[in-house]
Amino acid sequence: AEVEEGVYQLNTSWTTSAEDGQELRHVVLPEVKVSKDMTVTLDARKTVPVEIRTPRPAEQRGILSYQTYREIGGRSLTQGTMYFDIAKRLYISPTAKVTEGTFEFASRWQLVAPLVEAKVSRTRFDLGAYYMPASPLFPERGATLTAVDAGDAADADFSHARGKVAVVDNPTGAGERALVERAAAAGVRAVILVHFNDTGWTRWRPTGDRNALPTLRIGKGTGAELLARIARGSTSVRFTGTARSPYLYDVMQVSEQQVPQKVVHTVSARNSAVVRTTYADNGVTGWASEQRFGWRPYQDTAWLQYTRFVPLGFERTEYVSAGDTTWQHRVHHTTTFDVDQPLIAGMRDDPRTYRAGAQPRETWQGAVVRPSIPAGTATPTVRDGNVLRLRVPEFTDSQAGHWSPTSGGDSASAVLYRDGERVDGVGSAWQNVTVPAERARYRLDMETARDSEAWTRGVATRTSWSFESGRTDSAAPLSLLQLDYDVPVDVRNSVRGTRSHGIDVRVRAQDGLPVPRGVSVRVEASYDDGRTWSTARTHAHGHNAFRASLTPPAHGESWVTLRVTARDSAGNSVRQTVQRAYAVRR
Repeated sequence: AEVEEGVYQLNTSWTTSAEDGQELRHVVLPEVKVSKDMTVTLDARKTVPVEIRTPRPAEQRGILSYQTYREIGGRSLTQGTMYFDIAKRLYISPTAKVTEGTFEFASRWQLVAPLVEAKVSRTRFDLGAYYMPASPLFPERGATLTAVDAGDAADADFSHARGKVAVVDNPTGAGERALVERAAAAGVRAVILVHFNDTGWTRWRPTGDRNALPTLRIGKGTGAELLARIARGSTSVRFTGTARSPYLYDVMQVSEQQVPQKVVHTVSARNSAVVRTTYADNGVTGWASEQRFGWRPYQDTAWLQYTRFVPLGFERTEYVSAGDTTWQHRVHHTTTFDVDQPLIAGMRDDPRTYRAGAQPRETWQGAVVRPSIPAGTATPTVRDGNVLRLRVPEFTDSQAGHWSPTSGGDSASAVLYRDGERVDGVGSAWQNVTVPAERARYRLDMETARDSEAWTRGVATRTSWSFESGRTDSAAPLSLLQLDYDVPVDVRNSVRGTRSHGIDVRVRAQDGLPVPRGVSVRVEASYDDGRTWSTARTHAHGHNAFRASLTPPAHGESWVTLRVTARDSAGNSVRQTVQRAYAVRR
């Protein structure tokens, strides 16, 4: 190639096969100075492994990605590569320290406890097994089963496999559902399929119709060795693992200006925040989708990071790389069909960085889920001249800053009144509305509903804000009073075991407005979905904060529907009704 004299970056990437999956290799020469004819060699033999060391055993789950950033003379280039979690290792070439411009290598890892490990008992022979997508799981305590050769999938013989694990050769990759049903009818405990490929890689899903038995797949070579062991004598396999990993390592490994001879990132509180995260369960599916998107200072947004599954009614310790990596967590209340896409549905927080050693807490979808304008939002509801810029999220939860719009299965509507007359063209609380200049009293009514088996709390809401507004010279927040709730619920958004319980309600204005004065609050509760109401005893519990005492029926389980009304001395008010805001369990 003929090029001008100057400084260049050269790089190449490729994938190689290993016994347990794929290996990614990247060779980069970030500072090649061309002043004459020359030969440049990109040598794969010089690559070294990127090692991510974690406090507890962990495996890469989901997309593994890496990228380089190079800036020379005011021009920059970011290049990235992603690969599915069949990739077991990443190798990168060490470099000299860059002296002209900026260079960075970064790799993004997401590691959790192993989903499944299958090893021949009393040996180190790891089968490299993967659950089939529709497989049920072994119990958390694991299982040890004698392995039996059941022949070919086309004519499998389960007569000697009762109470055991049947190893079935599947050279055509035929669907396993009917095969596993036959195995279950014969009393088999589990099925191992021997794939036609060298690796058994596949991806398990937590939802959908399940196979009749735990079903795993292993590679062709591993399968041949396992069958040979079975032929020589009794062989048992120990199965362990969990889909409910109590920890997650969200890692952004970064090498600035040079890739060192050894690339080792040891996860600890010295380079990570330790986030205790609760994923509240509001339905019956038991699983949700989430992703914590990470991006570097030279990027405007995240890329190469796709959807993950997370169990609900669950708390997890999450190590998140600290420093100048920006993170944004997004959590949907149910699973999404296509995990090979960035998650776009669900609640999200504001982009942020983390301080090493910090120990924040997060709760997602915690009661009470309702419409509100989050404190600190980047999109307040304002009046600018004669335009009302309404920006009220349909769903917020118990943690400040979390919000989401509607998604599939949700509905939302809004009506705006000016001095008692309906304003035309308003159907949403997230739109611009042009109104007359003169000061007037407005009422914004908003309704939401969520119809899904994955959502049984906060199934419908009605909120009405009353406020005054007139023309402004610049954008100014509207006086919509906001209600924040603190309810003593568990991870399933239920209050348990008490005859009476208290809930806290705090009233606030939008950011940029004075603190409301002369605030009063009325809290009502219904235990029959709004057919009858009782007024709760309420008293002040801090500035613009109130505590209400609720006494549900004495026996059985019940839903609590809330109706809260707040007013201030300026004449602003809000009334919010949340149907089945949370449950009471005896």
